[in-house]
Amino acid sequence: MLTEKRSTDRASRQVTEEAVQESENLQIRVEEERPDVFRQVILYVLDRVEGKPNIGEAVLHKLFYFIDFDYYEKFEENLMGETYVKNGYGPTSVNLTRILRCMEEEGAIQKTEQVYHNYIQNRYLNTGRSDTDLLRARDIEHIDQVLARFSGMSPAELSEYSHNDIPWKCARYGEPIPYETVFYRDDRYSVSESDDAL
Repeated sequence: MLTEKRSTDRASRQVTEEAVQESENLQIRVEEERPDVFRQVILYVLDRVEGKPNIGEAVLHKLFYFIDFDYYEKFEENLMGETYVKNGYGPTSVNLTRILRCMEEEGAIQKTEQVYHNYIQNRYLNTGRSDTDLLRARDIEHIDQVLARFSGMSPAELSEYSHNDIPWKCARYGEPIPYETVFYRDDRYSVSESDDAL
């Protein structure tokens, strides 16, 4: 049993090392930022997770990371065109905080502070209705799948989970996470269509 674990750990390290070497040659490949799509996804997600006490700004960063990176793995294109960087708490959207602030100033969302497990978290509520005219049916289906998998996790659980995803492992702290590294994911994280068909 111990021998199996060591060989599995060794194989996992080797895959990670290969992915890190490859990621140094990869470009981030964000075709174009799509802030209008990002705003629609934000409002849609806020509607879907409303009332869940664990969903603060920290969890939103991870949810959008998995929405974007899983989408790229499935469809080989960007959904929101967002850039994510590696930090100590997991992947972080470069523009999310700024966009949330703008949306709050416009009155599209409302920010509240609540205590969750002895931490103050920033929570956001949609003040109107979600417009999804820029989203295709497959986009909404994909977002719903990601929310079904992750929206029940605490900030600590989601952060820990994201730390074992190959794209996060491959990036350097403070640097953008290359989208192409999703193709090195192991079975625990891979969401490619070919895996779903098996």
